[in-house]
Amino acid sequence: MTPPAVRHRVLVTGIGVESCAGPTPESLWTALAAGKPAVSALDLEQPLPCQVGGVVTGFDPRDYLTAPQVRRTSRFQQLLFAAAVKARADAGLRTAPGALYVGTGGGGLDEAARQVTVLRREGWSRMDRLGLLRLLPNQAAGLVAQELDITGPVLTLSTACASSTDAIGAGLRAVRDGTADVVLVGGVESWLDLPCLASFSLLDALSRRPAAEAAAASRPFDRDRDGMVPAEGAAVLVLESERSALRRGATVHGEVLGAATTCDAHHALAPRPDGAVAARAITLALADAGVGADAVDLVSAHGTSTPLNDRAETAALKRAFGPHARCLAITAPKSVIGHACGACGVLESVGVLLAIRDKYVPPTANLEHPDPDCDLDYTPLAGRSAPINVAVKQNFGFGGQNSVVVFGAP
Repeated sequence: MTPPAVRHRVLVTGIGVESCAGPTPESLWTALAAGKPAVSALDLEQPLPCQVGGVVTGFDPRDYLTAPQVRRTSRFQQLLFAAAVKARADAGLRTAPGALYVGTGGGGLDEAARQVTVLRREGWSRMDRLGLLRLLPNQAAGLVAQELDITGPVLTLSTACASSTDAIGAGLRAVRDGTADVVLVGGVESWLDLPCLASFSLLDALSRRPAAEAAAASRPFDRDRDGMVPAEGAAVLVLESERSALRRGATVHGEVLGAATTCDAHHALAPRPDGAVAARAITLALADAGVGADAVDLVSAHGTSTPLNDRAETAALKRAFGPHARCLAITAPKSVIGHACGACGVLESVGVLLAIRDKYVPPTANLEHPDPDCDLDYTPLAGRSAPINVAVKQNFGFGGQNSVVVFGAP
Protein backbone atom coordinates (compact mmCIF):
# COMPACT_ATOMS: atom_id res chain seq x y z
CA MET A 1 0.00 0.00 0.00
CA THR A 2 1.45 3.38 -1.02
CA PRO A 3 1.87 5.73 1.96
CA PRO A 4 0.12 9.12 1.69
CA ALA A 5 2.24 11.87 0.20
CA VAL A 6 3.70 14.39 2.61
CA ARG A 7 2.14 17.84 2.24
CA HIS A 8 4.63 20.47 3.40
CA ARG A 9 3.49 23.82 4.72
CA VAL A 10 4.71 26.66 2.48
CA LEU A 11 5.94 29.86 4.10
CA VAL A 12 6.97 33.21 2.64
CA THR A 13 10.40 34.07 4.02
CA GLY A 14 11.66 36.76 1.64
CA ILE A 15 10.28 39.73 -0.31
CA GLY A 16 11.90 41.89 -3.00
CA VAL A 17 10.24 44.77 -4.83
CA GLU A 18 10.77 47.28 -7.62
CA SER A 19 7.59 49.32 -8.02
CA CYS A 20 6.31 52.72 -9.06
CA ALA A 21 5.57 53.30 -5.37
CA GLY A 22 9.17 52.66 -4.39
CA PRO A 23 11.94 50.06 -4.26
CA THR A 24 11.05 48.33 -0.98
CA PRO A 25 8.08 46.43 0.44
CA GLU A 26 7.60 49.21 2.98
CA SER A 27 7.47 51.97 0.37
CA LEU A 28 4.92 49.96 -1.59
CA TRP A 29 2.90 49.34 1.57
CA THR A 30 3.01 53.00 2.60
CA ALA A 31 1.37 54.00 -0.68
CA LEU A 32 -1.20 51.21 -0.56
CA ALA A 33 -2.11 51.79 3.08
CA ALA A 34 -2.54 55.52 2.52
CA GLY A 35 -4.43 55.07 -0.74
CA LYS A 36 -1.97 57.46 -2.35
CA PRO A 37 -1.65 56.77 -6.10
CA ALA A 38 1.91 56.43 -7.40
CA VAL A 39 0.89 57.23 -10.98
CA SER A 40 2.36 60.09 -12.99
CA ALA A 41 2.42 61.63 -16.45
CA LEU A 42 4.28 59.63 -19.11
CA ASP A 43 7.04 61.14 -21.23
CA LEU A 44 6.14 59.78 -24.67
CA GLU A 45 7.76 60.30 -28.07
CA GLN A 46 4.35 60.73 -29.68
CA PRO A 47 0.98 61.80 -28.28
CA LEU A 48 -1.30 58.91 -27.35
CA PRO A 49 -4.74 58.72 -25.76
CA CYS A 50 -3.00 57.16 -22.73
CA GLN A 51 -0.92 59.83 -21.01
CA VAL A 52 -0.37 58.38 -17.51
CA GLY A 53 1.33 55.36 -16.00
CA GLY A 54 3.17 53.88 -13.06
CA VAL A 55 6.89 54.40 -13.72
CA VAL A 56 9.71 52.88 -11.66
CA THR A 57 11.92 55.89 -10.97
CA GLY A 58 15.44 56.06 -9.57
CA PHE A 59 16.27 52.52 -10.63
CA ASP A 60 19.92 51.99 -11.58
CA PRO A 61 20.71 48.47 -12.83
CA ARG A 62 24.39 49.10 -12.11
CA ASP A 63 23.55 48.66 -8.44
CA TYR A 64 22.97 44.96 -9.17
CA LEU A 65 24.75 44.12 -12.42
CA THR A 66 28.16 44.75 -13.96
CA ALA A 67 28.50 47.20 -16.85
CA PRO A 68 28.75 44.39 -19.46
CA GLN A 69 25.67 42.71 -17.97
CA VAL A 70 23.72 45.96 -18.16
CA ARG A 71 24.62 46.30 -21.84
CA ARG A 72 23.49 42.74 -22.56
CA THR A 73 20.15 42.93 -20.75
CA SER A 74 16.92 44.87 -21.11
CA ARG A 75 14.83 46.62 -18.50
CA PHE A 76 12.52 43.73 -17.67
CA GLN A 77 15.49 41.46 -16.95
CA GLN A 78 17.15 44.09 -14.80
CA LEU A 79 14.01 44.80 -12.75
CA LEU A 80 13.42 41.13 -12.01
CA PHE A 81 17.04 40.51 -11.09
CA ALA A 82 17.04 43.43 -8.65
CA ALA A 83 13.86 42.14 -6.99
CA ALA A 84 15.31 38.62 -6.79
CA VAL A 85 18.52 39.84 -5.15
CA LYS A 86 16.48 41.76 -2.59
CA ALA A 87 14.22 38.79 -1.86
CA ARG A 88 17.20 36.49 -1.36
CA ALA A 89 18.82 38.99 1.00
CA ASP A 90 15.57 39.50 2.93
CA ALA A 91 15.29 35.74 3.41
CA GLY A 92 18.94 35.45 4.46
CA LEU A 93 19.53 32.64 1.97
CA ARG A 94 23.07 31.29 1.82
CA THR A 95 22.42 28.48 -0.67
CA ALA A 96 20.85 28.48 -4.12
CA PRO A 97 17.06 28.14 -4.33
CA GLY A 98 15.87 24.86 -5.77
CA ALA A 99 13.60 26.35 -8.43
CA LEU A 100 12.41 29.59 -9.98
CA TYR A 101 8.98 30.44 -11.41
CA VAL A 102 8.48 33.79 -13.14
CA GLY A 103 5.41 35.35 -14.69
CA THR A 104 5.52 37.98 -17.42
CA GLY A 105 3.00 39.09 -19.99
CA GLY A 106 5.24 40.48 -22.69
CA GLY A 107 8.86 39.99 -21.70
CA GLY A 108 11.09 42.29 -23.73
CA LEU A 109 8.50 43.73 -26.10
CA ASP A 110 10.17 47.14 -25.82
CA GLU A 111 13.41 45.59 -27.08
CA ALA A 112 11.57 43.97 -29.97
CA ALA A 113 10.26 47.38 -30.99
CA ARG A 114 13.78 48.82 -30.94
CA GLN A 115 15.17 46.01 -33.09
CA VAL A 116 12.38 46.40 -35.65
CA THR A 117 13.13 50.13 -35.88
CA VAL A 118 16.80 49.42 -36.62
CA LEU A 119 15.85 46.75 -39.15
CA ARG A 120 13.62 49.11 -41.11
CA ARG A 121 15.94 52.11 -40.98
CA GLU A 122 19.37 50.52 -41.35
CA GLY A 123 18.92 46.91 -42.44
CA TRP A 124 19.27 43.55 -40.73
CA SER A 125 23.06 43.63 -40.48
CA ARG A 126 22.89 46.68 -38.22
CA MET A 127 20.68 44.95 -35.67
CA ASP A 128 22.22 44.02 -32.32
CA ARG A 129 23.23 40.38 -32.52
CA LEU A 130 22.39 39.98 -28.82
CA GLY A 131 19.05 41.72 -29.19
CA LEU A 132 17.22 38.40 -29.19
CA LEU A 133 18.49 37.70 -25.67
CA ARG A 134 16.98 40.95 -24.48
CA LEU A 135 13.49 40.25 -25.78
CA LEU A 136 12.77 36.55 -25.16
CA PRO A 137 10.36 36.30 -22.19
CA ASN A 138 12.38 33.55 -20.47
CA GLN A 139 15.58 35.58 -20.37
CA ALA A 140 14.70 37.42 -17.16
CA ALA A 141 14.40 34.09 -15.34
CA GLY A 142 17.49 32.91 -17.15
CA LEU A 143 19.53 35.84 -15.84
CA VAL A 144 18.38 35.22 -12.27
CA ALA A 145 19.10 31.50 -12.54
CA GLN A 146 22.56 32.08 -13.94
CA GLU A 147 23.59 34.61 -11.31
CA LEU A 148 22.00 32.80 -8.34
CA ASP A 149 23.00 29.29 -9.51
CA ILE A 150 19.47 27.91 -9.71
CA THR A 151 19.82 24.56 -11.49
CA GLY A 152 16.38 23.10 -10.72
CA PRO A 153 13.23 23.94 -12.67
CA VAL A 154 13.37 27.49 -14.06
CA LEU A 155 10.06 28.21 -15.74
CA THR A 156 8.52 31.33 -17.27
CA LEU A 157 4.74 31.50 -17.29
CA SER A 158 2.87 33.84 -19.59
CA THR A 159 -0.86 33.99 -18.88
CA ALA A 160 -1.28 37.74 -19.38
CA CYS A 161 -2.29 39.53 -16.17
CA ALA A 162 -2.52 36.22 -14.28
CA SER A 163 1.10 35.28 -15.05
CA SER A 164 2.82 35.89 -11.74
CA THR A 165 -0.18 34.70 -9.72
CA ASP A 166 0.19 31.43 -11.60
CA ALA A 167 3.92 31.54 -10.76
CA ILE A 168 3.04 31.64 -7.05
CA GLY A 169 0.78 28.63 -7.55
CA ALA A 170 3.57 26.74 -9.31
CA GLY A 171 6.00 27.55 -6.52
CA LEU A 172 3.46 26.50 -3.89
CA ARG A 173 3.06 23.10 -5.49
CA ALA A 174 6.82 22.58 -5.84
CA VAL A 175 7.49 23.23 -2.15
CA ARG A 176 4.35 21.54 -0.87
CA ASP A 177 5.09 18.38 -2.84
CA GLY A 178 8.75 18.29 -1.81
CA THR A 179 10.27 19.07 -5.21
CA ALA A 180 12.32 21.82 -3.53
CA ASP A 181 12.67 23.22 -0.03
CA VAL A 182 13.17 26.79 -1.25
CA VAL A 183 11.94 28.42 -4.47
CA LEU A 184 11.71 31.91 -5.86
CA VAL A 185 8.46 33.09 -7.44
CA GLY A 186 8.27 36.39 -9.23
CA GLY A 187 6.70 38.60 -11.82
CA VAL A 188 7.99 41.37 -14.03
CA GLU A 189 6.68 43.74 -16.65
CA SER A 190 8.14 46.68 -18.52
CA TRP A 191 5.52 47.69 -21.05
CA LEU A 192 5.49 51.48 -21.02
CA ASP A 193 6.94 51.66 -24.53
CA LEU A 194 5.13 53.35 -27.39
CA PRO A 195 4.05 50.24 -29.40
CA CYS A 196 2.56 48.51 -26.36
CA LEU A 197 0.68 51.58 -25.18
CA ALA A 198 -0.54 52.31 -28.71
CA SER A 199 -1.81 48.73 -29.11
CA PHE A 200 -3.71 48.80 -25.84
CA SER A 201 -5.05 52.26 -26.66
CA LEU A 202 -6.48 50.91 -29.91
CA LEU A 203 -8.43 48.40 -27.82
CA ASP A 204 -9.81 51.25 -25.67
CA ALA A 205 -8.32 49.37 -22.71
CA LEU A 206 -6.33 52.26 -21.20
CA SER A 207 -7.52 55.33 -19.33
CA ARG A 208 -7.67 58.50 -21.39
CA ARG A 209 -7.49 60.89 -18.47
CA PRO A 210 -5.06 63.76 -19.09
CA ALA A 211 -1.63 63.93 -17.51
CA ALA A 212 -2.85 66.56 -15.04
CA GLU A 213 -5.27 63.98 -13.61
CA ALA A 214 -2.76 61.14 -13.29
CA ALA A 215 -3.49 60.45 -9.62
CA ALA A 216 -7.22 60.11 -10.36
CA ALA A 217 -6.91 57.94 -13.46
CA SER A 218 -7.12 54.45 -11.95
CA ARG A 219 -10.52 54.11 -10.27
CA PRO A 220 -11.60 50.47 -9.95
CA PHE A 221 -15.31 49.86 -9.32
CA ASP A 222 -16.05 53.57 -9.72
CA ARG A 223 -18.86 54.72 -11.99
CA ASP A 224 -16.46 57.04 -13.85
CA ARG A 225 -13.66 54.55 -14.57
CA ASP A 226 -12.46 54.53 -18.16
CA GLY A 227 -9.70 51.92 -18.39
CA MET A 228 -6.46 50.55 -17.02
CA VAL A 229 -3.49 52.65 -16.00
CA PRO A 230 -0.35 50.83 -17.23
CA ALA A 231 2.55 50.33 -14.83
CA GLU A 232 5.90 48.59 -14.77
CA GLY A 233 7.62 46.78 -11.95
CA ALA A 234 8.83 43.51 -10.49
CA ALA A 235 8.48 41.55 -7.29
CA VAL A 236 9.89 38.26 -6.01
CA LEU A 237 8.88 36.10 -3.05
CA VAL A 238 10.90 33.36 -1.40
CA LEU A 239 8.68 30.35 -0.70
CA GLU A 240 10.10 27.84 1.75
CA SER A 241 9.01 24.66 3.45
CA GLU A 242 8.27 24.97 7.13
CA ARG A 243 11.02 22.51 8.04
CA SER A 244 13.61 24.51 6.11
CA ALA A 245 12.45 27.83 7.55
CA LEU A 246 12.54 26.47 11.11
CA ARG A 247 15.98 24.96 10.56
CA ARG A 248 17.33 28.33 9.39
CA GLY A 249 15.43 30.42 11.91
CA ALA A 250 13.96 32.41 9.04
CA THR A 251 11.58 35.33 9.46
CA VAL A 252 8.12 34.35 8.22
CA HIS A 253 6.02 36.91 6.35
CA GLY A 254 3.03 34.66 5.81
CA GLU A 255 1.87 31.29 4.55
CA VAL A 256 0.68 30.25 1.10
CA LEU A 257 -2.30 28.01 1.72
CA GLY A 258 -3.64 27.17 -1.72
CA ALA A 259 -3.96 28.15 -5.36
CA ALA A 260 -5.99 27.38 -8.45
CA THR A 261 -6.39 28.49 -12.04
CA THR A 262 -9.18 28.25 -14.61
CA CYS A 263 -9.95 29.61 -18.07
CA ASP A 264 -13.17 31.32 -19.13
CA ALA A 265 -12.92 29.87 -22.65
CA HIS A 266 -15.13 32.77 -23.63
CA HIS A 267 -13.38 35.64 -25.42
CA ALA A 268 -9.84 36.83 -26.16
CA LEU A 269 -10.32 40.18 -24.44
CA ALA A 270 -13.53 40.16 -22.39
CA PRO A 271 -14.27 38.18 -19.21
CA ARG A 272 -17.39 36.08 -18.89
CA PRO A 273 -20.02 38.56 -17.71
CA ASP A 274 -21.46 36.14 -15.15
CA GLY A 275 -18.07 35.51 -13.52
CA ALA A 276 -18.89 31.81 -13.24
CA VAL A 277 -15.50 30.38 -14.21
CA ALA A 278 -13.55 33.01 -12.25
CA ALA A 279 -15.72 32.08 -9.27
CA ARG A 280 -14.76 28.44 -9.76
CA ALA A 281 -11.07 29.43 -9.54
CA ILE A 282 -11.77 31.06 -6.17
CA THR A 283 -13.69 28.01 -4.95
CA LEU A 284 -10.96 25.62 -6.12
CA ALA A 285 -8.23 27.71 -4.47
CA LEU A 286 -10.12 27.72 -1.17
CA ALA A 287 -10.60 23.96 -1.42
CA ASP A 288 -6.87 23.54 -2.15
CA ALA A 289 -6.16 25.62 0.94
CA GLY A 290 -8.61 23.66 3.07
CA VAL A 291 -10.37 26.90 3.95
CA GLY A 292 -14.10 27.64 3.93
CA ALA A 293 -15.41 30.72 2.14
CA ASP A 294 -16.67 32.14 5.43
CA ALA A 295 -13.12 32.13 6.84
CA VAL A 296 -11.81 34.67 4.32
CA ASP A 297 -11.26 38.13 5.79
CA LEU A 298 -9.76 40.04 2.86
CA VAL A 299 -9.87 39.89 -0.93
CA SER A 300 -7.26 41.74 -2.98
CA ALA A 301 -9.23 42.30 -6.17
CA HIS A 302 -7.91 42.34 -9.71
CA GLY A 303 -9.78 45.63 -10.10
CA THR A 304 -8.48 46.84 -13.45
CA SER A 305 -10.66 49.96 -13.62
CA THR A 306 -12.27 48.74 -16.84
CA PRO A 307 -16.06 48.61 -17.17
CA LEU A 308 -16.29 44.93 -18.12
CA ASN A 309 -13.73 43.46 -15.72
CA ASP A 310 -14.96 45.19 -12.58
CA ARG A 311 -18.56 44.10 -13.13
CA ALA A 312 -17.55 40.51 -13.94
CA GLU A 313 -15.28 40.38 -10.89
CA THR A 314 -18.10 41.56 -8.65
CA ALA A 315 -20.31 38.81 -10.08
CA ALA A 316 -17.56 36.23 -9.48
CA LEU A 317 -17.17 37.25 -5.84
CA LYS A 318 -20.91 36.95 -5.24
CA ARG A 319 -20.96 33.48 -6.82
CA ALA A 320 -17.91 32.21 -4.95
CA PHE A 321 -18.69 33.60 -1.50
CA GLY A 322 -22.47 33.68 -1.47
CA PRO A 323 -23.88 35.69 1.46
CA HIS A 324 -20.35 36.08 2.88
CA ALA A 325 -19.48 38.34 -0.08
CA ARG A 326 -21.31 41.14 1.76
CA CYS A 327 -19.03 40.65 4.77
CA LEU A 328 -15.73 40.66 2.89
CA ALA A 329 -13.26 43.51 3.08
CA ILE A 330 -12.10 44.06 -0.51
CA THR A 331 -9.30 46.30 -1.75
CA ALA A 332 -8.14 47.19 -5.28
CA PRO A 333 -4.37 47.87 -5.29
CA LYS A 334 -4.30 48.96 -8.94
CA SER A 335 -6.03 52.16 -7.84
CA VAL A 336 -2.65 53.06 -6.28
CA ILE A 337 0.05 51.31 -8.32
CA GLY A 338 -1.64 50.90 -11.69
CA HIS A 339 -1.68 47.70 -13.70
CA ALA A 340 1.69 45.97 -13.92
CA CYS A 341 0.26 43.26 -16.20
CA GLY A 342 2.22 40.03 -15.71
CA ALA A 343 3.88 41.38 -12.55
CA CYS A 344 0.69 42.47 -10.80
CA GLY A 345 0.04 39.17 -9.02
CA VAL A 346 3.25 39.10 -6.98
CA LEU A 347 3.39 42.88 -6.50
CA GLU A 348 -0.14 42.89 -5.12
CA SER A 349 0.57 39.79 -3.03
CA VAL A 350 3.23 41.80 -1.20
CA GLY A 351 0.43 44.18 -0.23
CA VAL A 352 -1.65 41.23 0.99
CA LEU A 353 1.17 39.92 3.18
CA LEU A 354 1.72 43.34 4.76
CA ALA A 355 -2.02 43.84 5.24
CA ILE A 356 -2.05 40.58 7.18
CA ARG A 357 0.97 41.72 9.20
CA ASP A 358 -0.48 45.10 10.12
CA LYS A 359 -4.09 43.93 10.40
CA TYR A 360 -5.14 46.72 8.08
CA VAL A 361 -7.34 46.84 5.00
CA PRO A 362 -5.90 49.29 2.45
CA PRO A 363 -8.41 51.56 0.73
CA THR A 364 -9.42 51.58 -2.91
CA ALA A 365 -8.31 55.01 -4.07
CA ASN A 366 -10.53 57.22 -6.24
CA LEU A 367 -13.68 55.19 -5.49
CA GLU A 368 -15.82 58.30 -5.16
CA HIS A 369 -18.95 57.19 -7.03
CA PRO A 370 -19.40 53.41 -6.77
CA ASP A 371 -20.84 51.70 -9.80
CA PRO A 372 -24.30 50.37 -8.82
CA ASP A 373 -23.29 47.05 -10.43
CA CYS A 374 -20.23 46.87 -8.15
CA ASP A 375 -22.04 46.93 -4.84
CA LEU A 376 -19.70 45.07 -2.47
CA ASP A 377 -17.49 46.61 0.21
CA TYR A 378 -14.52 47.77 -1.87
CA THR A 379 -13.15 49.91 1.00
CA PRO A 380 -13.63 53.27 -0.71
CA LEU A 381 -11.11 56.05 -0.04
CA ALA A 382 -10.28 55.19 3.59
CA GLY A 383 -8.64 52.05 4.98
CA ARG A 384 -9.47 50.46 8.31
CA SER A 385 -8.02 48.17 10.95
CA ALA A 386 -9.31 44.61 10.93
CA PRO A 387 -8.08 41.15 11.92
CA ILE A 388 -6.88 39.37 8.77
CA ASN A 389 -6.07 35.68 9.08
CA VAL A 390 -6.99 34.48 5.58
CA ALA A 391 -6.74 36.56 2.42
CA VAL A 392 -7.41 35.88 -1.26
CA LYS A 393 -5.39 37.38 -4.11
CA GLN A 394 -7.07 37.03 -7.49
CA ASN A 395 -5.98 38.10 -10.96
CA PHE A 396 -7.62 37.67 -14.34
CA GLY A 397 -6.00 38.02 -17.75
CA PHE A 398 -6.74 38.38 -21.44
CA GLY A 399 -7.62 35.01 -22.93
CA GLY A 400 -9.89 34.25 -19.99
CA GLN A 401 -7.07 33.38 -17.56
CA ASN A 402 -8.18 33.26 -13.91
CA SER A 403 -5.66 32.71 -11.14
CA VAL A 404 -6.21 32.77 -7.37
CA VAL A 405 -3.88 32.35 -4.40
CA VAL A 406 -4.88 32.04 -0.73
CA PHE A 407 -2.59 33.46 1.95
CA GLY A 408 -2.66 32.91 5.71
CA ALA A 409 -1.21 34.71 8.69
CA PRO A 410 2.19 33.44 9.83
